[in-house]
Amino acid sequence: MKKTISLVISMLILSAFVYSEVKIGVINPSVIMEKTKKGAEISKRLEDFQNDKNQKMQALQEEIKKLQRDIQSPALNNDTRDKKTIELQTKQTDIKRFYEDAQSDFQRETQKELSELEKELMPLIETLGKTKGFSIIFDITRPGIVYFDEAIDITEEIVKAFDAKYTQK
Repeated sequence: MKKTISLVISMLILSAFVYSEVKIGVINPSVIMEKTKKGAEISKRLEDFQNDKNQKMQALQEEIKKLQRDIQSPALNNDTRDKKTIELQTKQTDIKRFYEDAQSDFQRETQKELSELEKELMPLIETLGKTKGFSIIFDITRPGIVYFDEAIDITEEIVKAFDAKYTQK
């Protein structure tokens, strides 16, 4: 699949060179996040979200430490120690679940924020691509094209050539 995509992209680029001058641009979303006001706001919200989860995690860790100290107390009778041991095991399971849930929540929140940012950025990228005469704009952090000038799209020509080749047989 990757070979096919690479081949298609290569064909697009090569055909664009044949038909016209190609102007290629790249964007770096990390820099956009760092240097824009909107990116800074998103970073701050995500940091606050993560700090909130970290504080809750620390509170759970403190409860676990307290239970561990309580269990080691020589003043406890066996029945109370057994109850505290079960409570400790439950808290340890809870903290593992909380950690996994917090990671999942953070990833989901990050994806939501970045998706919203991308929705706002795409029209700007397309406008800039058209006004500055870019043929293709790539995102340097992931594979794929962010914007391309439809004048370099040779899909219909490939379809016609392919059909012509196989209707002759």
